[in-house]
Amino acid sequence: MSLKDKFEKDLEQGNRGEKIIMMYLFCQGMKFVSFNDDYKYDIKMFSEKRNEEVLFEVKTDVYPNDTGNLAIEIRYKGKPSGISHTKADWFVYWYRDISFNNVWMIKVDDLKSLIKKSNFRIVNGGDGNQSQLVLIPRKEYKKYFKIDTIKTKKL
Repeated sequence: MSLKDKFEKDLEQGNRGEKIIMMYLFCQGMKFVSFNDDYKYDIKMFSEKRNEEVLFEVKTDVYPNDTGNLAIEIRYKGKPSGISHTKADWFVYWYRDISFNNVWMIKVDDLKSLIKKSNFRIVNGGDGNQSQLVLIPRKEYKKYFKIDTIKTKKL
């Protein structure tokens, strides 16, 4: 598979994940405002309870084997990316292939603080191993996240 084909497949999976998370948030009582295609955020919702717009960054994990980690991008080609420069209020990690506890949510500021104060392993990954990823072991750090389950049918 060419890099272009892989990118398009990953983009399609990410877009699908964003739609699923948008529907999840809608079912939690929020109103959908818009999707976004730049680094700032992925989904804009409106919370009537708080009377404000809320921005969400969504990571869709399609890795076929569960590693037990959340992989959080911090740099791409040596420059800040992912969580390092998002404008989102919340970070949502959705594990497409895990059937239970597959949605992990945390405020972006809390996630940044957790990363700074912890000694997480950093690895290279992504296309051409050009991204730096912080690996957060889910079991040890689940107390920092709001965790839920989205049941979906395989297509």
